This record gives sequence, structure tokens and C-alpha cells, in this order.
Amino acid sequence: MVIIPTTVLNPPYDFMPCPDRAGLIDRRMRLQLQQSLEYLQQCAAEQLALPLPGLMQVVADMERGLRYPASTFGFYYELASALMDGNQEEALGLDQALAAEVPFLDDEIHVLTLDEVPNPALYQRLMSTDTSAPLRIVSPPVEQADNFKRLYQDSLDRLNTTDPALYNEVKAIVRDVILVAGDASQTYQFAGGSSYMLWGALFINASMHVDFPAIAEAIAHESAHSLLFGFTIDEPLVENPDEDKFVSPLRVDPRPMDGIYHATYVSARMHLAMNRLLANDSLSSSERAWTQKAMDEDAENFRKGDATVSSSAQLTQTGLRLMEEARAYMIPFLAA
Repeated sequence: MVIIPTTVLNPPYDFMPCPDRAGLIDRRMRLQLQQSLEYLQQCAAEQLALPLPGLMQVVADMERGLRYPASTFGFYYELASALMDGNQEEALGLDQALAAEVPFLDDEIHVLTLDEVPNPALYQRLMSTDTSAPLRIVSPPVEQADNFKRLYQDSLDRLNTTDPALYNEVKAIVRDVILVAGDASQTYQFAGGSSYMLWGALFINASMHVDFPAIAEAIAHESAHSLLFGFTIDEPLVENPDEDKFVSPLRVDPRPMDGIYHATYVSARMHLAMNRLLANDSLSSSERAWTQKAMDEDAENFRKGDATVSSSAQLTQTGLRLMEEARAYMIPFLAA
């Protein structure tokens, strides 16, 4: 196994999109998964005399440089939980699930509906971990999904022209874009999301993003969440207890500080993406108007979120450095 020196794995905090840093973060996350799986295998063998051949196969593949999908990360978290709870039967079932995982054969971004992924129930479970506000996601209608797939690919191609740094940063991290629909009965409508337990996957509501600027903003939004997840291997962004709730710039309900931090930083990244689109001559007049409005809203959301972070967040060094970079970018726009 090739061990990458820790010093090589420390990504810079710069605010601007950086494909090389994103690739570094992706490698670091995958190395962390490999090492964590090795540790689980050792503990299961030594303490429980429990063989986990599926886990061992994934580790062997990862040592050869193969990349696994987001579901592999998800099954790791569930397997670790089962072993800690002493549930050997569940652990063996999860090991079988790991044995069935298929590594990627290319470096492309795959756009799939929730029904098209091999383990939709896993994604549903891990995207709905907030018991106070459970989230229900389903696949969109077939025709809507097919239309969105074409639109999304067209949007990726345009993003590669208008903002190649963001495009290549996203490609370094994201492997699966999963199309979903929300539950109309819920107060909060799911526009998109990601999870640290599902590294490499983005979830997008196919009905809520109908043109290039909206999709570009959604890409900037969800990939920024993933970027922040990648920075938190060594320490969290904030140290506030999750039980403490604060007003969020992007949600109607109070949120833990970690969520406020994410929303604030992500608003700045969305603003940057819209700002770069406006600097490009390819937008139509209607697209330009939408992009300007979105950029103004992103600035206001950052202003609100940053006020809460500045007054109440207990920032770690990682959280402080990242937010300082975001503020440095936003200051000229907030003063306008």
C-alpha cells in the first residue's frame, strides 16, 4: 500500500475554485476510507473473530487505485455502527453489500435518478438523518428526469466554457449526480443536498432547476458543501453543540451552527459562480437578469449568515481560516 505523507494531504484554504486541491481532497477522503476499513477489519478479526471478506476486497481494490462510489462510504458508516452496537448479523449483511459494490470504470460525472442507483434505500437513509425534520426523497417522473439529464449535460458543457476552474473542481470531487423529487407535503422543499457519509454524490431536485444559471448555481451550492466536508477530516468547522440552534439564512427553521456555517460559506461560493457567469457574454438577457438576482440574494444570505457566525460560532482553526477567505472575497460586494 502506498502511504501518502500527511504534509502532502493538507489542502490550502483559498476561496477560489482549485481543481488540484479538489483532487487532493478526494484522494485524502478515499485514503481515509481505505484506512478506516482496514481498521474495522482488524478489530472484527481480533475482537470478534468475524471475517469480513467483502470489506477486504474493497480495501485491496483501493490499494490498487480503484475508486468506489458514494454508497461504499455509506456502507462503511453503517458497518462501523453495526460493529459498535455488537450486531454481527447486520455487520455480515453489510459486508455482503460491500462485496457487491462496483468501482468506477471512468472519471466522468454520472447523472442518475434515485431509482437507477444500485442502493436507493441506503441513500434515502443517509440523506435523512435529522430526526427533528425527516427528509423524504423519491425519483422524479421519467420524462422529467430524461429532460433534466440532457439539460444538465448541456449546462456542464457551458460551465466548462464560462467557469472552467469550478467545472474541473466539481469533476475532481463529484462522481454521481442523483436526481430526486421532494415530498410536496413537507414545509421545507428539498432543492438539493449532499452528505459527508456519501462522498462523491450530489442530490438535485430535477423540478427546481430548469435552466443553465439555476443549474450552475446548484452545482456551485452542493459542490461547496462537499468541499467543506473534505476539509473536516482532522477537525470540525465549529465546536458549538448540535443542540444549540440559530437562525439560518437559507432555512425557515433554526439550525445548528455547523449548518449555519455551511450555508454562509456556500452562499459566498454561489455568489462567486453567479459573478463569473455575469462576466461571460454567452448569457441571454433573461439568463442575465436571473443570475443578477440570484447573486444579490446570495450576497444578502452571506451577510445574514456571517453575522450569526461572527457573533456566536465557536470556530476551529480550519473553520476560521476558510471563513476568513470567504469574507475577503465578499467584502467588496457587501460594501456596495
